[in-house]
Amino acid sequence: MSGKRAVKRNLSDSVSTDRIGSLLLYHYPTTWNHILGDHAVTFRVLPVSATETAVTTKWLVHKDAVEGVDYDLAELTHVWTETNDQDRRIVEENAFGINSPAYEPGPYSELHEGGVIQFVEWYASFIEPRLAETETPALRSVA
Repeated sequence: MSGKRAVKRNLSDSVSTDRIGSLLLYHYPTTWNHILGDHAVTFRVLPVSATETAVTTKWLVHKDAVEGVDYDLAELTHVWTETNDQDRRIVEENAFGINSPAYEPGPYSELHEGGVIQFVEWYASFIEPRLAETETPALRSVA
């Protein structure tokens, strides 16, 4: 919340983090990770049904970091707890719109939906060759 590091102790003892920003790692379709010098946050999105998804967020700190000494748990988790809650509300409201009989699909906003576009492009490139593998040539009758 303050813009300062959330954990006094670096995530790694062997790497100087003075000049490191952050690193985002995606492992589609279900996980992504945000790594900073002092901590990491990992997200898992698991579809439960066509209308439900379980989201698990974990915060990782140095193995020897002590809660209350090296970090305050509420300060460490606040931003992503709030972000996850905002995202949940957006997804729920979006689902209401998609389920409306008046819904018509349209293009994604490149300005606001870059992450969605990135996921859809990943999914299309992942599934297309697999769909081609399952297609069988049409059977021809021989007279």
